[in-house]
Amino acid sequence: MSDEIERLEDGTLRFLPERLNRDPVVLRGLTGDEMWLALGIGAAGGVLLGVVLAFLFSALALVPTVAIAGAALSLFSAGTLLRRAKRGRPDTWLYRRAQWWLARRGRVNRAGLVVQSGPWTVRRTRRLHRRRRP
Repeated sequence: MSDEIERLEDGTLRFLPERLNRDPVVLRGLTGDEMWLALGIGAAGGVLLGVVLAFLFSALALVPTVAIAGAALSLFSAGTLLRRAKRGRPDTWLYRRAQWWLARRGRVNRAGLVVQSGPWTVRRTRRLHRRRRP
């Protein structure tokens, strides 16, 4: 392998990686941010369910056990569902979809997303000016 970068005569590079700035896939089609989000949601749900089960069965060890099981289940299911949902779409689709969902419900629209649906018109009329021939 040569250490020199292959360049064309005009000084441009012959090869430019196209996936350089993409988030890497970490687990089951999830990026790092998506994985931590799914893990947190699953663990929080597991803690809530574990507290209820701990009171019912008088076993405090159920809280961390159910939290870990909830986190694992959420990683497995989120990986499967998001991989199917993101297939064939741009890298930022999931984040734009979340922004659109929040903007539609009136919660957050800092990005200024257009959320109005319907036909758009320009509302211009065109007048034809004809020259009179002498």
